[in-house]
Amino acid sequence: MDAQETEFFQKVGNAFAESMASVFSMLTGREFQMKSEAGAMLETPAIAKLQEGTGILVKANYQKGLNGTLFFTLPLKEGTMLVDLMLGGDGAPAEELVGDSKDALAETFNQVMGSANQTLSDLAGETFAIANVEILAMAPEAGAFAEQLGQGGFQDVALPTSQDSLSTTVHLLFPDLLLQQLKRKLGLGEPVPPPAPEPSPASVAATLAAPVRQQAPVASGPPPDAGNLDLLLDIQLPVVVRMGQTEMQMGELLKLTPGAILELNRSADAPVELLVNGKLIAKGEVVVVDGNFAFRITEIDTRAARIRSLA
Repeated sequence: MDAQETEFFQKVGNAFAESMASVFSMLTGREFQMKSEAGAMLETPAIAKLQEGTGILVKANYQKGLNGTLFFTLPLKEGTMLVDLMLGGDGAPAEELVGDSKDALAETFNQVMGSANQTLSDLAGETFAIANVEILAMAPEAGAFAEQLGQGGFQDVALPTSQDSLSTTVHLLFPDLLLQQLKRKLGLGEPVPPPAPEPSPASVAATLAAPVRQQAPVASGPPPDAGNLDLLLDIQLPVVVRMGQTEMQMGELLKLTPGAILELNRSADAPVELLVNGKLIAKGEVVVVDGNFAFRITEIDTRAARIRSLA
């Protein structure tokens, strides 16, 4: 592995390690430490041997920026311990992953992918996003993994994690085609154009001796309108009025019932935020118009700033 590839795997591995440690810590209320270690290219039989006994296979299906599926695998025992911590328990293992536990783990990896993809998007200069996450309990036989993974090589990136009561290694598996896409997006392996050859004295002399032919004038017209905003005015964008936000452990979320009160991180007299396509562009207050809630703008960015924020 050359220096360029080493740097690539450090960036990608760190993006997932930091995202996973942050999400695990946030959802369990406990501090997780995680690092990344780039491994070798593995075939399906070798992947089946990464876990002793039954494992968990996580499939993250890309829908934007990349084409393909990214995989994670981790032991069933430690996976169920992690879910128990998220649900407010002490990290007790379970023999299977079903129901609320399976949904909780799927949401956990949804958040991991969202955070990691944001980091990768910043590095690549374009948006990466997944469509969904699938959670599967996998028997250790190679045939079970082959059915889900398919054939071909997979780049293994080990993500060892440690916490007071839970230590394990999550394996991040890049199918070769997906890995090559990501390398191109991050600028690894792009061909460098060869330098132009030095002109020989004979060719310089021939050029100077050639008769000069007058070029016919080219008709000039108005420059193209590169900033034609009219083409974009009919695009629909999601608009959200946000009164505040908070963070909860998965266990607290599942205990919510009608009548429960959530305390937000915003005082009662603070302005309400207007977000368009996830970007804050204005502040104001909630009012009532003809019996319906409405939003009155009190502060707003300039038109140019709004266009830049939505680009």
